[in-house]
Amino acid sequence: MKRTQIPIPIQTQILIQTALAILSLIVGITLFFFFTSAMALPFLFLTILAAANGCRIYRIAVLEHYLTLSGTVLSVERTAVLHRPKALLAEIDGKALRIVLRNRHKAPAEGGRIAVYVQDSTPIYEWKGIHLLSSYIAVTTAAVETLS
Repeated sequence: MKRTQIPIPIQTQILIQTALAILSLIVGITLFFFFTSAMALPFLFLTILAAANGCRIYRIAVLEHYLTLSGTVLSVERTAVLHRPKALLAEIDGKALRIVLRNRHKAPAEGGRIAVYVQDSTPIYEWKGIHLLSSYIAVTTAAVETLS
């Protein structure tokens, strides 16, 4: 698979991980030279983790070891204090799927279309008639009609 054939949301996640690795490397080297190595080590460790995660996502995309699940958002669960989106309930292929969100400040609209990119080996658990998905590569609400 060519880089241009990787879906845009997955490309975005790869770029975010790469940018995080580069930024933490710059901060780590700066702290190493101007302060102590003890202050730089966490940033250098973050560099390794972010780069490894970016490589992992890129490998999943190139080897096409991902699935695209598309459906309709039924409801959005929010946190109690800041009312940020915590999870959403979506109808995908006639089944209810609860997706635990991470780092989302804007919730998808209820009744709107959504696409979730998951690794093909990601487990989906069943709890009280609802399927639970706790990890994913990317979630998007744009251009879902072309994915079906």
